Amino acid sequence: MKTLHSLLFASLLLLVCASIRAQDQQQISDSTSPVFHLSRAEQPVKAFQYPHTSTVDIDFLGTFLMPKAHGTAKIQAVKGVFKLEVHMEGLGRASEVDPAYLTYVLWALPTRGGEAQNLGELVLKGDSSSLDSFTSLNSFALIVTAEPYFAVKQPSMLIVLENILRTPADNQNVLRADLLPLRMDSKTPLDIYEARNAVRIARLAGAERYSAETLHRAMQLLQQAENLIAHKSGKDSPELKEKAREAIETAEQARTVAAKQLHQPDPLRPAEP
Repeated sequence: MKTLHSLLFASLLLLVCASIRAQDQQQISDSTSPVFHLSRAEQPVKAFQYPHTSTVDIDFLGTFLMPKAHGTAKIQAVKGVFKLEVHMEGLGRASEVDPAYLTYVLWALPTRGGEAQNLGELVLKGDSSSLDSFTSLNSFALIVTAEPYFAVKQPSMLIVLENILRTPADNQNVLRADLLPLRMDSKTPLDIYEARNAVRIARLAGAERYSAETLHRAMQLLQQAENLIAHKSGKDSPELKEKAREAIETAEQARTVAAKQLHQPDPLRPAEP
């Protein structure tokens, strides 16, 4: 009877995991490839609803797997679909992430279930790559993953780049879907939730552009705190609390710098009378 119960529990767990992956494209960190990424169960994929009346420019930020990577994309409505012109830089070989992974693939992730769309292979020329592609989705997130070959049907967990929204002044018509409330549980310390929130707010404030080094440090501190939970150090661990609070303070420093930069007058534009 115990064996039957164990099998039923294992089957249910697999179904739940599959559902989370299909709907939220959750990235999972492991001990061999520690990647900073807020759990998709905690924070949805950073998806945006794109207008059919204008062109939108977005940026890409590298994850801990490829922290020097960055990129841009121009997204334009063309005859009922969206055309994407993507350019990435700072990418190393995919085999540096995992020896079994040989290339990179750009994905569009729908916001309401459905299958991820493989938008094409990013072939490196040096450390950069460009790609033109199309998607029929209206609201979606964009990520780049390391893959064993280009024709994969589902993204791997090795996310090396993810889309980020530029400042609201740059894209007035894009609806953000990334600052939804965090889903909290009693097993995770409040300090961790505050640190996650501080980091995501700093990133949305433009810290990845104006205070990248400080933001990177905040992300490292948060990952260290997350690792303490993963290793079951206890939610009341003084070291965990210290790391989380330091991450919060560092993320706030990055956000403050970005906010000041964004409110400075543009030297290329004359001041309004």
